[in-house]
Amino acid sequence: MYARILLLVNCLLLPFWALAQIDQTLQKLESYHENHVTEKIYLHLDKNDYSAGENIWFKMYCTTAPFNYLSNISKIANIELISPTNNVIKSIKIPLTLGLGIGDFSLSDTLVEGSYRIRAYTRWMQNDSISNFYERIIPITNGRADNVITQSTFLKNGNENFFQINLKTIQGAPLINSSVSYALKQDGQKEKTGRLKSNENGTIALELKDNFKGGLLTLQFLSSDKRRVLKSFTIPNPNQQNSIQIFPESGELVNNILSKTGVKVLSPAGLGIKSKIKIGEENQAPIIEFETNTLGMGSMPLILSTGKKYIATAIFPDGNSVSTPLPPVAASGYVLTVNSGLKDKIAAQLSSTNDLVTGKEVYLIAQYNGIVLHAVKQKLNGPEILFNIPKKDLPSGVIQLSVLNEQMAPIIERLVFNYNAPKTIFPIAIQLNKSSFATRDQVIANLSVKEGSSDTSKIAALSAAVVNLSKVDSTTDQYYSSIISELLLKSDLRGFVERPNYYFEDLNNIRFSELDNLMLIQGWRILDWKNSLLPTNNLYPPEKGLTISGTVKKTGRKAVVPNAKVTLVPTSNMMLSIDTLTNNDGRFVFEDLLFADSIKFIVTGNGPKEKNRVDILVDETTAPAVNESKDQPLIANDVNSKLIDQLKGSQQFLTELEAAGIIQKSIKLEEVQVNRVRTNKADKNSRNLNGPGHADQVISAEDLSTCTTLEQCLAGRLVGVIFRNGVPYSTRSMGMNGGSPMQVVLDGMYIEADQISMINVQDIASIEVLRSIGNTAIYGMYGGNGVLVITSKSGDALSASYTPTGIVTIVPKGLHVNRSFFKPQYNTTQKQELRRDLRTTIAWEPNLVTEKNGKTKFDFFTSDEPGTYKITVEGIDMEGKIAHLEYLIEVKPQ
Repeated sequence: MYARILLLVNCLLLPFWALAQIDQTLQKLESYHENHVTEKIYLHLDKNDYSAGENIWFKMYCTTAPFNYLSNISKIANIELISPTNNVIKSIKIPLTLGLGIGDFSLSDTLVEGSYRIRAYTRWMQNDSISNFYERIIPITNGRADNVITQSTFLKNGNENFFQINLKTIQGAPLINSSVSYALKQDGQKEKTGRLKSNENGTIALELKDNFKGGLLTLQFLSSDKRRVLKSFTIPNPNQQNSIQIFPESGELVNNILSKTGVKVLSPAGLGIKSKIKIGEENQAPIIEFETNTLGMGSMPLILSTGKKYIATAIFPDGNSVSTPLPPVAASGYVLTVNSGLKDKIAAQLSSTNDLVTGKEVYLIAQYNGIVLHAVKQKLNGPEILFNIPKKDLPSGVIQLSVLNEQMAPIIERLVFNYNAPKTIFPIAIQLNKSSFATRDQVIANLSVKEGSSDTSKIAALSAAVVNLSKVDSTTDQYYSSIISELLLKSDLRGFVERPNYYFEDLNNIRFSELDNLMLIQGWRILDWKNSLLPTNNLYPPEKGLTISGTVKKTGRKAVVPNAKVTLVPTSNMMLSIDTLTNNDGRFVFEDLLFADSIKFIVTGNGPKEKNRVDILVDETTAPAVNESKDQPLIANDVNSKLIDQLKGSQQFLTELEAAGIIQKSIKLEEVQVNRVRTNKADKNSRNLNGPGHADQVISAEDLSTCTTLEQCLAGRLVGVIFRNGVPYSTRSMGMNGGSPMQVVLDGMYIEADQISMINVQDIASIEVLRSIGNTAIYGMYGGNGVLVITSKSGDALSASYTPTGIVTIVPKGLHVNRSFFKPQYNTTQKQELRRDLRTTIAWEPNLVTEKNGKTKFDFFTSDEPGTYKITVEGIDMEGKIAHLEYLIEVKPQ
C-alpha cells in the first residue's frame, strides 16, 4: 500500500456518527486508490530534434504516483510516432522490467518534414484520460527525399486573409511555376481542395474564407528534380488575438474576502506574454497594478465587493492592450487561501461569509487520486479558520486540498505544489578521465551517487546521452520536460505547460511562488468524489504479456462453437504450439505471451462436432484515439527552414554512414522515373487508395504473361524493390538492420508479404508499386515501408485462395526488437570506420545501473567536430528518488 494515512482527527471531540462518517469516507478513498493506482511515464530521448534517416533512441521510466516508485503493474508499454496530420505512422510495444524499458524508432527517409509527436502509455493508463499519456513534440526535418524548404506567413489585406508559402530548394533557388495541389481541412473535415501555381519567387497564396477558424493544410508538388514532395501546415485562427484570463483562488471571488487571483496572458499561438496588469472598477482608476512573469502569469491578492463590475487590462511592451471583465463577485461563499512556501508546513485558511458560519465541523483532506495524505477537522466557529499540514510525510508534486462539510461533501478545493527535496532527489556526480579532450578522443565518464544518500538509494537505474551542441537546436531545450519536471509537475496537469523546466532550473531554489500561480491557473486533476466513493471495475486490466484472443463460429454462420479446441502455432518454431478451449460464448484467449514483432502465427480451430468446419475470428487491437496535442503551441511549420543547419549536418552524416556501409545507400532521384513508369495499365477494379494507376510503377497482366512465379516476374523489374527469400523490400526503408517488408494488399485486403508466392500469376490483372511519400502517405503506418497493390482478374482471389476453414494466419503486434546504437571505437580495429565522423548524438547509454557503492561508468569517443558537448544523465533509484544532471565538456581540434 502506497498511502500513509495520517488521520489527525481528535476522536474524543467528535460525535460517534461523525467519526464513523469520516472513517468510512477515508476507507472508501483508500479503496478507490487501490483500484486506481496511477502510472506515470517519462521518456529520456537522446536529443530534441531529428532528421529523416536517423533513429530516435529512448529510455522509458514508468512509475506509480505520487511517490514515484518504479511500477510493477504493467509489463508492456506502447509507444507511437504520430505524424503532423495526426496519424499514427509507427507503433511499437516494449517490455517493462520494474517499470524500465528501452526502444527506438527508425525514421524512414520518406517522412514528411514537420512537428511529430511521441506518445507513450500502458494499457492500465487507458482507464484514465488520454490527456494523461506521456507526449512530446518532435521536430523532424527531411533532406533525403525532400529537398524543399518553406517559409509560411499569414497575411491580411483589408478584408481578405491569405496564407502565403514560399518554396525554395535547400540551396535557395525558388520553385518557379510549380503546380501545387492542396487540401485544406477545418475541424477534421475537408474544407476545400484545388491547385495553385507558384510565381517567379516560388510563392503561392491561399485565400481563406471569412469564417475560417484555423485548420490543417497539405500540399503535393514535384520538386525541381521531379521528386514528389508532401508538406503540411497548421494555419492559426486569423481572428484570435492576445487574451487575458482570470483565475480566482478556489474558483470564485467572494464579497469582501481576500482572494489570491491568478492572471494569464496568452498570444494567439497559446504562449505566455509578459505584460503589465491593471485591475479596477469599470471606467475608474485601477486599484492595483502588477507585472506577469516571462510566461505571462502572475497573481495578486484582491478584496472586492459584490455588485460592482471590475476590469482587468493587460498592457504590452508595444503599447497595445487587451481587457476582460472579472467574474462576478459572489455575495456568499468560501475562499481557501494557501501558503505552500513555508519550510515545514502548508498553511491553509478557510474564509467564509457570515451566513456560512454554522459552528459545524469541516474537514480538510490532502490527497492524491484517493491516497489520503493528511486529514484534519475544525469547527467553523468564525469567518476564518486555519489548518496546518506538516510537510515531512508529504510527497513532492501536485497535491489536492479538499474541504468537506459534515455530510462529507466537498465545499471548496485547491491545488498546491509540495517539494520535499531529501525524499525526492538523489544527487549524482560525474568525473571524467581527463580535463580536456580532442577530436576522436576517448571519454570515460564515472558516475556516482553523492555522499549523504542512504545505502538503498545508491542503487539506481540511469540513462545517459551525449550530443554535440553545435548540431542541435539548443534553444528548444526550454520547452521540454526533464524527468523531474515531468513526474512532479507536467504529468499531473492536463493542459499545456509552457517551459516546465523553468520552475526547476535551480533545485536548491525552485520557484515556489510561480509554481503556486501555475496551480491557480493551469487547473488540476479533479477527483470525482461521487464516483470515487463507489466500487468500480477497470475496463483495461494491466498488460502483463501479449494477448491473442478471438471467437470460433460455425462456418458462414453467426452461431458460436463452445468447447472448440484452438491451437496457436508460431511459424518460427512449430514445436512451441499451445492449446486452449473456447468457453460457452465461443471465446478463446491466449494470455501472457512474449514474442517479437513480425512473428507469424497459425491459429487452428476444431469443434467437437464441426471438426475444422469453423471460422476463426481473431480480435483486432484498437489504439486510443489521436486527439489534438495538448502541446499544440509547440507545433511549428517550416521545420526544414527553422532547422536548416541540422538538416544539412544530417545529410552529410548519413552520406558518411552510407559510404561506410553502415546503412543502405538510398536510390538517388528514383522519383525521376515516376512519369516514365506510371501508365494507365492498372486494372479498373484496383483497390489502390490513391485511385487506380496512381502509383510509382504499374505492372500489367501482359507484363506477367511470360512468368511462372510472381517473384520471377518482379525481381529486378520493380524500381527500388528487391526480393529476399520471396519477400519484397523497398530500398528506401532498408537501414542497418535490413528494414521491414513492404505491405502487400490483395483485392483490398492486407496480407503478409511472403504470401505473394502463393498467388497464381495467371490470376493477376495488375500490380501497383507505391514507394514515394505522395503515394504511401494515405496508408498511414502501413505504408511506411512501401506498398504493393495486387488486383486479381476476378477480384475475389483472396476469398478463393486464402480463407480456408478452421485455420487462419496472423501477424499480431509483438515486442519491438531493439537496434544497436552505432558507437565508434577508435582505439581498436573496426571494420566499419567513418572517413569523417559527423555524429550529432555522440553516445547513448540507456542501461546504466549503479552498484551498491553507488557507482557506474560509460565511455565514448568524440567525433571529428570540435565544440561543446553536453552529457545528460537521468534516472531513478529503488526508493522513488529521481535525478537529472547536465554536464558540458569542450572538445578541441587535434
